[in-house]
Amino acid sequence: MTTAAPVSTGRPQPYLRLAELLMGSRIALALSLVAERGIADMLGDTEKTAEELSAQADIPAPALRRLLRSLSYVGVFQEDTDGRFINTDVSRYLRSDVNPSLREMSLILNDDAVLRGWQHLEQVLMTGNPAFAAANGQTFFQHIAADKKRSENMARFMKGIYGPEGPAIAAGFPFGRFGRLIDVGGGAGHILAEILRAHPKLHGSVFDLPKTAEVARRFVDEQGLSDRCEVFAGDFFEAVTPGYDAYFIKSTLHDWDDEKSVHILRNCRNAMPAHGRILITEIVLEPGKPIGHPHRFIDMEMMVTLGGKERTAEEFGALLHQASLRLEQVHHIEGSFFSVVEGSKV
Repeated sequence: MTTAAPVSTGRPQPYLRLAELLMGSRIALALSLVAERGIADMLGDTEKTAEELSAQADIPAPALRRLLRSLSYVGVFQEDTDGRFINTDVSRYLRSDVNPSLREMSLILNDDAVLRGWQHLEQVLMTGNPAFAAANGQTFFQHIAADKKRSENMARFMKGIYGPEGPAIAAGFPFGRFGRLIDVGGGAGHILAEILRAHPKLHGSVFDLPKTAEVARRFVDEQGLSDRCEVFAGDFFEAVTPGYDAYFIKSTLHDWDDEKSVHILRNCRNAMPAHGRILITEIVLEPGKPIGHPHRFIDMEMMVTLGGKERTAEEFGALLHQASLRLEQVHHIEGSFFSVVEGSKV
């Protein structure tokens, strides 16, 4: 067993920290290539030289060594004194066999089309209009849907970044007070499955676009929840399945601007019975209070790519008011970055 070279744990001097930040786009692109080639998977729990990785990664050994060495500087890999590389606590999340994995997050955020939008950041800031569609001739979601591999990566990205929050959300809010709950824009149904497992008397449904609904039906069946969970295909900009006690909508409104978010909420309101509740489950920003999560920059991603935004409690209250709904409470989920913004009919 060789000895790993010590890694400095202290913060760099301010000018070196700024130099790191100025190189940030290069670091992100290097990580994207590492993710695409599966290098963290190749290393696994072993230690290997660039020569041992070269053929499988399809990168010449001298160039690969320089790539891994540069990422070791920022703590993604670690190089020992014999020139062998190992995964760190950071790079392990680029592996495809860990949960959660951020491998697909790297691939999606560093997609050429996404980066083209970021080239127009100044214009976005000045106009308030997202840049993705103007730069690529189609919206982000159209771009994702046009390619099966991108669609699969996007689904894994969402599961990787949000999936681990499922158990905390399921246990951290009293969903058991409802009889029937529908997950609007619920994707494959991962979060709803956790909620149903934590609240065995609750019946649920997933509502999403037709292609996603097909995936959700398979997932619900695989989880053994078909007797307690239905799946509906539709578009929440047109209408939402009526008659549920609670309309749960997670990490969805931040994709959209205020006008479209209000439109979604109105459609949920139209579907709700008089006693119904809307449960917006997202990160609620608190000005001046960091949350230890990259959502302040995800807020920038929403602005540049989609035209959406992260919101404060007051901003969620304003959305509810415009949709003829009343803010009942903001319930923070213990052990999670998320909160549940609960609304009712006015």
